[in-house]
Amino acid sequence: MREQYYPAVPLITCDPYFNVWSMTDKLYDDFPRHWTGMQNPITGTVSVDGEEKNFMGMKNHNPYYPNCNKLASCAKTEYKIELEQKSVTVTPLKTVYTFADDKIELTVTFMTPLLPDDLNVLSRPVSFMSYSIRSIDGKKHDISVYVDVSAMLAVDTANENVVMGREDGFVYCSSGTADMLKASGDDKRISWGRVCLASPGAILGTTVNDEKNLNNLKNINHDNEIYRVSDKYPVIFALKEYKDSDVADGFVCFAYDDVYSLEYFGKKIKGYWTKDGMTFAEMLKDSINRFGELSSRADEFDCALMAKAEKIGSDYAKLIAVSYRQVIGAHKLAWDGSEGVFVSKECFSNGCAATVDVTYPSFPMFIIYNTDLAEFMLNPIFKLIDEGKWPFEFAPHDAGRYPLVNGQVYGLSDQGLALSSQMPVEECGNMLLCVAAICKKREDTSYAEKHFDLLNSWAEYLVKYGYDPDNQLCTDDFAGHLAHNCNLSVKAIMGIAAWGMLLDMMGKENDFAAKAKEYAARWKKDAFDKDHYKLTFDKEDTWSIKYNLVWDKLFGMGIFDEDIFETEVEYYKKHINRYGLPLDSRAEYTKSDWQMWSTVLCDDKEHTDMICSAMIKMLYETPDRAPFTDWYYTNNARCVAFRNRTVQGGLFINMLEF
Repeated sequence: MREQYYPAVPLITCDPYFNVWSMTDKLYDDFPRHWTGMQNPITGTVSVDGEEKNFMGMKNHNPYYPNCNKLASCAKTEYKIELEQKSVTVTPLKTVYTFADDKIELTVTFMTPLLPDDLNVLSRPVSFMSYSIRSIDGKKHDISVYVDVSAMLAVDTANENVVMGREDGFVYCSSGTADMLKASGDDKRISWGRVCLASPGAILGTTVNDEKNLNNLKNINHDNEIYRVSDKYPVIFALKEYKDSDVADGFVCFAYDDVYSLEYFGKKIKGYWTKDGMTFAEMLKDSINRFGELSSRADEFDCALMAKAEKIGSDYAKLIAVSYRQVIGAHKLAWDGSEGVFVSKECFSNGCAATVDVTYPSFPMFIIYNTDLAEFMLNPIFKLIDEGKWPFEFAPHDAGRYPLVNGQVYGLSDQGLALSSQMPVEECGNMLLCVAAICKKREDTSYAEKHFDLLNSWAEYLVKYGYDPDNQLCTDDFAGHLAHNCNLSVKAIMGIAAWGMLLDMMGKENDFAAKAKEYAARWKKDAFDKDHYKLTFDKEDTWSIKYNLVWDKLFGMGIFDEDIFETEVEYYKKHINRYGLPLDSRAEYTKSDWQMWSTVLCDDKEHTDMICSAMIKMLYETPDRAPFTDWYYTNNARCVAFRNRTVQGGLFINMLEF
């Protein structure tokens, strides 16, 4: 078994491109990596009285070698000496490591200030690593702290070129702007802009590795020279020295200047933090000056969130701790000149942007903390339709492929959007339920009224086609097309009911709630199978997690009879494997978000504890070192595919109240 709960630990989590994790138990056992697994090397060393020890990464930044310790070429010399790692703790906004030897103790804290009540700060492509060193042998020492960042953070692949340089207060490594927003995809990293490093009071520089002796760095500073990354492995670095000291405190600031963040229906748009005219240099300087304040605010946020999560359970709190930064970091918050857009990326799924059935499971976290972010998640879908780029009467699936948000790509071919690849009932229900959640939380229907005609047409579509869906996809599209899907029918019923709720809030007479109750009574009879409810209306001895029922509980609408929830949960408890509750009777795999939603159907602490315990076991025992996957096997803890996805915002549903 591993020494920590999590298969990957968040270090930098600003957006889908500027996103770095440690995927080993010890911070020095491997290079830090982008969530895709590609190396994003960052090195950290501490020298005490001339003796240097690693605490992070490796000094060899060769991107083609996954672990240099295993190579004969590295074995010829003593490659590195580590400062022994003693512990690692993950909170929603911070990751804290401790290291020690016989002379010093080092505490290293990674913090990305994703404060949901401050969108200017949350949207900044800035992350921090602070350190605190104290003598434990009763003596004073000459101490120096060295941190470098590889050019790999500024390119997609190592065969690209970069330029090194500096501005007032920071150094940078840039891949330029020639390829800015020219390509989209899933397993890709940014190939434009510049990664930047700053550290108050430190010596800042740009260097390259000596390709003949990979253990050493040349002390050269050839600013503005062009380097092929795989030839020279260039880095930017910060070095700070403390003479005759028994304490040493400081921090480094990692930042990424992407110039433009997204292409949004043909227009290149920038990060949300730029909307009031602040330049990158001004933003970086302001962030550095506010480090103490931001760190304190992060601590306050962490304490409040963890205290709330602990009331549900200790395992639940651990799941929340490792999810928060992942959820926000799988988005980009930008400004299109008139409104905010908060665009998700389907990480290791297909790279789609602003996917509606990814937004839907993510929503609980954003409804809890900032409904503006929830609204910004839906804006690209409404914009898509306003632009005349949607040919169907039902709701779209996505608005592009990250970072190009120019129109739906799911099901797109040379012949156009294939009807058979769409999710008509799924996405109509998702959009109605998401808008309803925003309006109910705000106690204000303005957002629904803004899009009234469209929402009403989707509700009417569900009334007509939603109760017994034909052969079509739902959000669990990896399982294939399915006709007569009972859980999808629930989504349609709840979408109809949610629109009725909104119309009631507007003071408009309607019969949508009555229609939803009529369908729910019919559903209870058609879906029942001895001691549970079926996967499809036409197949006995099948079952599935009816996660879409959760909105009846959360909105307090009473559409479905209470005994349905109790019957389902009792059945689920009998089918939980070591690592979780399968999604349905067809396979042993599950989805983390839908499992957690099942715990809200009843006030059943035993069921909640069983699900949370099983999910923690998966994280602790999975052999797959990657950010928190939401699609995995419940019998062996293996990741099926998805990872680092924003849908883990669905785990927050236990704390959602209206």
